[in-house]
This record gives sequence, C-alpha cells and structure tokens, in this order.
Amino acid sequence: MKKIIIIFAFVSAAFAVKAQTKVAHINSSELIEMMPEADTIQLKLQKEQNDWQAILQDKKDEANKKYNALMVIAEDKTVSASVKEIKAKEVENLQAQYQELNQRANEALQLKQEELLTPLLDKVKKTIEVVAKEKGYDYVMDTSEGSGVIYFNTSHDLMPAVKAKLGLK
Repeated sequence: MKKIIIIFAFVSAAFAVKAQTKVAHINSSELIEMMPEADTIQLKLQKEQNDWQAILQDKKDEANKKYNALMVIAEDKTVSASVKEIKAKEVENLQAQYQELNQRANEALQLKQEELLTPLLDKVKKTIEVVAKEKGYDYVMDTSEGSGVIYFNTSHDLMPAVKAKLGLK
C-alpha cells in the first residue's frame, strides 16, 4: 500500500509539472510573408539581383566575343603563335574575372538579404515573445517547414494574436 501511495505521488507530481508548462506554435515563415515589409524587401533584393545579372551578362558577352575571335584566328595560319597566345590569355582572364564577379555577386546578395531581413526577423521575434508572455506560454515552437515539428495542437496557434499585434489581417 505504501508503494502505491509513493507511485501515486510521483505520477501526480509529474502531471502537475506537465500542467504548468504551456507550449504554443507559430509558422514564422507564413507570418513574415504576410507582412508588408516582406514585399518591399523582396523588391529590393530582386533589383539588386537584376543589377548583378546585368553586370555578369556584360562580362559574359565580352568573354564570348573574345572567345569567338580566338576561334577565328586559331585556325588562321597567318596569325602568329604569340598573338594566338595573347588572345587565349585574354579569354582566360575574362573567364576568371567572370568567375570572381559571380562569386562577389553571390556574396553581395547574401549580405544584402541579411541586411534587409535582420530588422524584420528581430521585429517578428520580439512580437512573438511579447505575445507569448502575455498569453502565459513557456515555449513557442516554429512550425515552418524544416523545423522538425511532427505534431502540434492547433488550439495553441499564436498566429491570430501576433497578426493582430502587428496590425495584419
């Protein structure tokens, strides 16, 4: 009988601890997509990407012209080997410049994305924290794709409250 009482006490304590912890979930990716700032950020990123693509295309066109010119003189026996070598080096240099420019473009786009998204992500995180504290939640899980959440109870969705706090419909 004493063992049953002890087991009952442990089980009751476990349920009491579990009942005190409140967990909520939210899909932060969906929330961010709803925010008007997201459209502005997307437009700025698209413009930056288009600018870089134009620069890269110019460099690629230049390299293609030099390559085509090299192919024309490559078979010409009247053109000296040293001229052919110089033209080949020009093509190699342009291709190397294109690769370097492409790498710089990727890095610049990544930095621009971080620069534009960081304030928005901070705003969302702080708002989620405020709403979670107001509602008495101990944990808020992100149900965005890839988050690893397998199951969640939809009655704990913070999306309506956070949207309301951010003034979103």
